[in-house]
Amino acid sequence: MRNTTLITCILLSSLAMAQANPFAVHARPFMNPAANHIVFKGDSSAWAMWHEALDRAVFAGEGQVSVVHIGGSHVQADMWTMQLRHRMQSMSPGMRAAKGFVFPYNMAKSNNPWWYKPEFTGKWTALRNVHAPENSTLGMAGISATTLDTLTELKVTFREDIHPGYSFDRVRVLHRMDSSYQVFAWSADSTLRIERRVDEFRGFTEFTYDRHSDTLRLRIQRTDSTQRSFTLYGIELGTGDPGVVLHPLGVNGASTASWLRCMRFSEELALLHPDLVILSIGINDAHDPDFSGARYEANYRELIRRIRIANPKAAILLTTNTDSYVKRRFVNKNAGAVRDAMLRLSSSEGVGVWDTWGVMGGEGSIRAWEKAGLAKADRVHLNRNGYELLGDLLYGALMEAYGNHLKLTSR
Repeated sequence: MRNTTLITCILLSSLAMAQANPFAVHARPFMNPAANHIVFKGDSSAWAMWHEALDRAVFAGEGQVSVVHIGGSHVQADMWTMQLRHRMQSMSPGMRAAKGFVFPYNMAKSNNPWWYKPEFTGKWTALRNVHAPENSTLGMAGISATTLDTLTELKVTFREDIHPGYSFDRVRVLHRMDSSYQVFAWSADSTLRIERRVDEFRGFTEFTYDRHSDTLRLRIQRTDSTQRSFTLYGIELGTGDPGVVLHPLGVNGASTASWLRCMRFSEELALLHPDLVILSIGINDAHDPDFSGARYEANYRELIRRIRIANPKAAILLTTNTDSYVKRRFVNKNAGAVRDAMLRLSSSEGVGVWDTWGVMGGEGSIRAWEKAGLAKADRVHLNRNGYELLGDLLYGALMEAYGNHLKLTSR
């Protein structure tokens, strides 16, 4: 058991010193710190359960808190998410549970997050939810990689650029099960014992290590000449340690319609047991010349329904779009419609909203972020410094909401 009284006092003192925000970010003239809050327009009871899960991890050192962040290119690069993960895993001692979900995007000929390095053999082809047919076999990652080779290998290691690398002692490899291909984990250390289990019903092969490892090595082998391909849907790297796990699920160019094409979405998301799901989907919808606010809202409502199939008790947070320009020249006027749709969903669906657009400074603010060295010249994407600032801002808003919970429960 942790020293509950001491940790509570430290957290509440931080709240008082930061004027109700335990992680105050240095305000820039073009930002709007007054907008940096989680907004609830309707029922917020699911957030009580999310905060109680944090309580167990922070004060008792028990259980894993699972956070899932879903979006497009803002999430695939895992810079915004990595900063949020780092902050949440540092909020108190012993909160750094595991890396969570990874996908070898370079295997699918796309940009891979810097923090881990996949190396592979063989020829692979990709399917992304941006181009997938309706009712595709894609799952929560929104992307897959397929090989026809009889034998391939995949190695995943962690870089320790700013954040320290991760280790794991449990691995789930999500893959198509209507194939006789088999997946095996192995290690260069011959003393490391690895047990293998196939769960055909839920669609994964699981490996349990007898101690932590920092390198994943997989061998994918065809065992029946009648089978022609193997499809990888993603990998979860886990541990039994308590704390926070933050899983990024991002696909470049993905819109709400893209995610609705993933028919295995709910069943795979259930494997992560999410306590909080953050949805940052909308920038690609808003850049569609045929954007419809009503269709966007309906798509989001269906996504929320599918998340609740995976876990009816999960707290859900919608983040509004980052400010952006169309072809670098014209302000994207659809950002306001996206924000309005999310606020209506907050009222009707009992979800929280974090106004990314408002926090950035509102319409046209991406230009100021670009001039400050925080955004790219396309005036759509941020750079690493910008995404890290966004992660800090979101963490501050989440901790403010958690601090309010602590104040109520500590009385």
